[in-house]
Amino acid sequence: MKQIKKHIHLLTLSFLLICSTACEDFAFGGKFLQKPPSEDVTIDTIFSTADNARRVLYYCYSTLPYGFPSGWNLRTGMWVAVLEDLTDLGQSCVGYGGAEEWYYPGLYNAGTEDGSGAAGATKYNMHYRASWEGIRHAWTIINNIDRVPDMAVDEKERLKAESKLIIAIHYAEMFRHFGGLPIVDRVIAPDDLDLPVRATVAETVNFIVKLLDEAADCQALPWALSESELSNWGGRLTRAAAMGLKARVLLFAASPLFNSDTPYYEGEASTQLLTWYGDFKQERWEAALQACKDFFDTMNQEGYYGLVQDNSNYRMAFRSGYRDRNTTESLISVRLYRRTNGVSGLMQSMRWGGWCPTKESFDMFPMANGEDFDWNNPEHAKNPFINRDPRLCETILLDGDDFQGEKAQVYQAKPGDTKNYPKGKHWGLSSYLDSKSLATGIAVRKFAGDRNSEYKQFPLQWPYLRLAELYLSYAEALNECNRTGEAYQYINAVRHRVGLDDLQLKGEQDEKTEFREAVLRERACEFAWEEVRFFDMIRWKREADFTKPLHGLNIYKNKNTGEYEFDFPQLEVRAWQQPGGFSPKWYLSAFPNSEVNKGYGLIQNPGW
Repeated sequence: MKQIKKHIHLLTLSFLLICSTACEDFAFGGKFLQKPPSEDVTIDTIFSTADNARRVLYYCYSTLPYGFPSGWNLRTGMWVAVLEDLTDLGQSCVGYGGAEEWYYPGLYNAGTEDGSGAAGATKYNMHYRASWEGIRHAWTIINNIDRVPDMAVDEKERLKAESKLIIAIHYAEMFRHFGGLPIVDRVIAPDDLDLPVRATVAETVNFIVKLLDEAADCQALPWALSESELSNWGGRLTRAAAMGLKARVLLFAASPLFNSDTPYYEGEASTQLLTWYGDFKQERWEAALQACKDFFDTMNQEGYYGLVQDNSNYRMAFRSGYRDRNTTESLISVRLYRRTNGVSGLMQSMRWGGWCPTKESFDMFPMANGEDFDWNNPEHAKNPFINRDPRLCETILLDGDDFQGEKAQVYQAKPGDTKNYPKGKHWGLSSYLDSKSLATGIAVRKFAGDRNSEYKQFPLQWPYLRLAELYLSYAEALNECNRTGEAYQYINAVRHRVGLDDLQLKGEQDEKTEFREAVLRERACEFAWEEVRFFDMIRWKREADFTKPLHGLNIYKNKNTGEYEFDFPQLEVRAWQQPGGFSPKWYLSAFPNSEVNKGYGLIQNPGW
């Protein structure tokens, strides 16, 4: 028995038959609603042996959401840009890719979703994602696994639960991008005329939660993988994954984007409650809180999970938490590629400027003692790279930090005085760090490691959901349920992992509002480049964060005195940052026009 990833690549001829004849690839619209042929010879073949049936599940795992740009695979990003490029944390400077092609100039529309190649590089890319394919294959397992003669009942139940979890993950991801969705709760039969129309937000959430509850209630599905399973089956889903994802979904659903007295944007979809609940109810926050409580109660009872800790090296503890496979912090780990050399697009997109940090991102990270970083504080501004939150030096490559066996020199030549302020040796000279990756003056480091020794070495995972998010979600839900006093322990647990002191509010606003802002900032620092910030910005309808000007951070260093100077150039202005350029319609994506026009009940999101 090998890792799941190996099985994905070693598909047998029998499994290829199911892809080519009985279960054609999913795509939204025609292929999405396409019915399988009436004969089920191939299905009989596949589910005649346990080994063949398992391979269908392994294939389903390969369809899960994956945030790294991977070569030119449009299943995994906006060409070479990343979702963070649409937030205040990142800027795409590559010159092409979805962010600069469509979003920054304000050209994105429903027709964009019909594009192909680079022209279709949108943030979800419905045409290229394997979501519907994964959903259909998962339902095929659920409907047919009991037919397998040489598989134990417990394993059959486990595979059903894993399949339900895979379906729920796909729906949860699409829900964050589109709102209410057509609900596919079965494999559509050849004579089935009851084709799914778009469901309401409430129906979609209930469908996802039902799948997750059924998976979590399955005792054949382990709470955590055993040591032997981690060695042979690392990455398989668990009951902890089901309960953790339920908390994420309910927190998103309880947030003001959907849970409000007014829709985020008027239109037919809003009238039919496809993009919001139609009202505000505190009980939705209570449901999110209960989901968090249930998770932690079970964790305390079952054990195993915990934040990765190393009080002698806070930075490495944080690195392990987001990067390493099979840690006690990993809840959903997607492994489309085995090692970094198998996903060249990850490193190349960094080199080419596909994801560059902003000054605003740099400024969010506090000092090592938890005090806010402030450019107006002379001690802070003198050398802003030292005595900072350890997550900063893991997220952004800092001047003077260890890099490729020496100290990083990422300062640039100062215009008009290159003699006293020359270019650092790593500015555009490293094989994995060039001027494009430093286009904002600073370069991303998260996931890239040393970029030299680790470029082709470390096992790769996409940390789709990790335990730190559950801590911060619990803190947020407690605060929104007016139990702020109980919430501090959960945000502080995440802060303590990197050596920060307890959160101290300034008292400049009411406690609930100020605590909310602290949680969102903590999530930005903890999960930068992990596709969390964008969804936080839309679920809280953070127009101010979308519209504020963003800046680079140019670093100059006097070769004689070693003193730094800085300037903060404004970055390319995005359409929604211009006066009158922002519209709340941006919070959710458009469905492809070609699908809406087919008339099977897919109502377009408002504004598109």
